[in-house]
Order: sequence, then structure tokens, then C-alpha cells
Amino acid sequence: MKMVTLFKTVLVLLLATVTLTLSAQCDGHQALIDKMDKAMAEKNPALLDDVYTADAVRHTQQGDEVGLEQIKASAALFYENIPDASGTNRDVICTDDQVVVRWEGTGTPKGSTEKVSVTGITIMKVVKGKVVEEWEEMNSLSLMMQMGYELKPPAMTDGGKE
Repeated sequence: MKMVTLFKTVLVLLLATVTLTLSAQCDGHQALIDKMDKAMAEKNPALLDDVYTADAVRHTQQGDEVGLEQIKASAALFYENIPDASGTNRDVICTDDQVVVRWEGTGTPKGSTEKVSVTGITIMKVVKGKVVEEWEEMNSLSLMMQMGYELKPPAMTDGGKE
């Protein structure tokens, strides 16, 4: 389960693994997206110093990651446990201070031979070229089922009668 958590909390770093042609509204955020690309491609959490502010907060389904050091620690664990992780941006929408990305990521968890895929949406608040706050939602049910977990309905105590 720890690997699922790592996969889910850091998968947002996969957001920008392809070169994007951004609209004029997004041009100012291109450098940020390029830095995210490089951090993922090189599996180098130190490169995230140029992506997040020191007090950045990432809101994920597992809870909040507070501060650059915690974000980098999560990234390091992710890179170690999903060494072939990659991602594709499907849609990018920008405003002056926000970037919204609909993405798809794949990777093979350490100890597994099966590649898994997940889709999600990330919203980043950007100030002076760095992420100060980020919200991530992804299809966790699909991911967990690919990893072998099963969805079972609760047992009926009254024989299914109302």
C-alpha cells in the first residue's frame, strides 16, 4: 500500500513529460513545465528547487505535502519505486497565475512486472514562476485494481431484503 501512496502522491511530477506548444496565455509557464519535464526525465528531485517555492503545499488524496523538502523526499521515493515512470499531458489550460493539466501516467512498480497507468488532473497556483500550491486528483480506484486490489461490495446482513 505504501507503494500505491508513493505512486499517487508524486505522479503529478509526470505532468510535463512531453514538449507542449502552449497558447500565448501559457507562454509564461513554459519554463516551469520544462523544469518539471527535466526533473522527471532525470529522476532528480534536486531539480524541483526550481519548480516549487520553499513553503509550497501539495494537496493529494493521501494528505498534504508541506514544504519543498517534503515534496522532494516524496519525489525521491517515487523515482526509486517507479523507475520507468513516464507521463503525457492531454490538456493544459493556463491563466496568469494557474496551470491546469489533465494527464496520463504509466510505470512499473518496483517488484512488479506489470505496468500500470493512471489519469488525473492537477491544478497549480504559480507565483513568480514557481508553484506555491498544488491540488491533485487521480483515478485511484483504477490504479489500485491494476495493482491487484479488488472492489467487493459489503456483506448484506439482512439477506439483501429491505
